[in-house]
Amino acid sequence: MSGFMRWTETLTACGGYLGPARAVPSGVEVDEGGDDVSDDNKMRMVGHERASTSLAGRTYVVTGVMTNPSAQACARRLYIAGARVVCACGDVQDAEKVLQTIRDAAANGLNVDGDAIAPEGTAKPSLQCGELIPLACDLSKLSTIDVFVKNFQSKAWALDGILCAENATHVEFATTEEGIERHFAINHLGHFKLTSLLLKELIRSAAANGREGRVVNLTSNLHHFTYRVRQGTIKPSRGIDFGNLNSAYGYNPLGSYGQSKLANILHAWEMQERMSDAKAPVRCVAATVGMTRDELELSLSFPGGSILASMASPVVTTAIEDGVATPLYCLTAPELPQGVFFVDCKAAKSSLPSRDPRLAAELWDVSEEMCAGDDATVKLTSP
Repeated sequence: MSGFMRWTETLTACGGYLGPARAVPSGVEVDEGGDDVSDDNKMRMVGHERASTSLAGRTYVVTGVMTNPSAQACARRLYIAGARVVCACGDVQDAEKVLQTIRDAAANGLNVDGDAIAPEGTAKPSLQCGELIPLACDLSKLSTIDVFVKNFQSKAWALDGILCAENATHVEFATTEEGIERHFAINHLGHFKLTSLLLKELIRSAAANGREGRVVNLTSNLHHFTYRVRQGTIKPSRGIDFGNLNSAYGYNPLGSYGQSKLANILHAWEMQERMSDAKAPVRCVAATVGMTRDELELSLSFPGGSILASMASPVVTTAIEDGVATPLYCLTAPELPQGVFFVDCKAAKSSLPSRDPRLAAELWDVSEEMCAGDDATVKLTSP
């Protein structure tokens, strides 16, 4: 095997992308050249079918619709399946324009790229779409999360699940208005506060409708590339460098991004432990859509890396329609197998630091302290 092939296989495995199979709508026959469909491909299809069944009467909160193509694809699929999708976004007017594009495309049996939702030669689907509702929430500003939650609660909607998909990727060192490093603030801390404040809504709804509530953190296999020993320091970080969370000292975009993606998994582990201890009907998991173009460029952020990214992108990056099958499966499937980290619609083993209960507990405590304010607390109480 050539060195290039080994390298591409390594990146492919890192991205959680196991093959070129396309997720297809429910009821569409798959032709794999006469061979049996592999278990991996079956799981991809299951993830798609889960989101293609009727979700009428359900409500989901989705972050990142304006900034993350995967989040937008998930919101669109949930909407087409009949769900009410509440999109947490920084600019409501801009978001409404994007959401109207999705509505118009779905009304014509198309996705937002202009491709038919149903494959060529099959009948145009009769769609009973749900709702797409933008509500103001800027995850880089913790105070806006309190406002979002109050606005959501005022609607008296049930809440079936939360998809935490807002994603800052490959940003140079910068802090938010509250002095928090942007990867950590947007990818983890904002979602930590949002899910904590909405948790009672999830628990009440699950108890009323008999369906398990879901929290899905969109993570990445680049969580393996978090800080080990930060440049210029001598103390190992175990993956989360608490001593330098908001410092430019030894900062690099890949390490910081990996740290925030590791935090997504640790958050899911710790929240799931707390929900299990309280016997609450809520399931918390982390899922990856596979290697995206942005993440590929981030992992190759060295001189000449952009050239390698261009060469490797067609081979190792995941098509969005394939990748979003996993978070949609985790969000909507009636039952999930045991596990917290999901790749290709299957429970998988994440990195060793991401399964460290001491690290997860410490992250939780630090996150609570960073989020706590005068008007709201994110401390969780037993349901």
